Amino acid sequence: MTTTVANLIAAPPVVVPATGPSAVDFTVIIPFHRPGVALRQTVQRLTEVLHAQNITFEIIAVSAGCIDGTVATLEELPHTRLIASRDIQDKGAALQAGFTASTGAWIGIVDVDGDTEIDPYEVVESLHLARDRHDLAARGPALVCRELVNV
Repeated sequence: MTTTVANLIAAPPVVVPATGPSAVDFTVIIPFHRPGVALRQTVQRLTEVLHAQNITFEIIAVSAGCIDGTVATLEELPHTRLIASRDIQDKGAALQAGFTASTGAWIGIVDVDGDTEIDPYEVVESLHLARDRHDLAARGPALVCRELVNV
């Protein structure tokens, strides 16, 4: 199955194999606009669970026009990079920036702007399913696919 950026926007969180050289096993991209406290909590919980699973990872949080001060809450969090630019004003642009910055063998996408609490164990389970099946897999709010095509 081929997944486009448009499909990814409609179905977060997502895990896909990366296309470039890998520095870590897993990159989690978190585009955000107005997440409030959910952003920092999600990043901290993901970090704890990924460490516990012995997965090398990075988290890339991408501001999609966020002006509520949330960006400052991510300062000094380990394994977390922040991308904030006036040119990034929507989720599609935020995802593209995250894909470009990613160094993981697999890429996960987590949407923290909604009302649904993200379960980091489901994100990790999606990664394991993707590796095992080498194909499309879904678990809870996570979708895992094998191939990403930029449009």
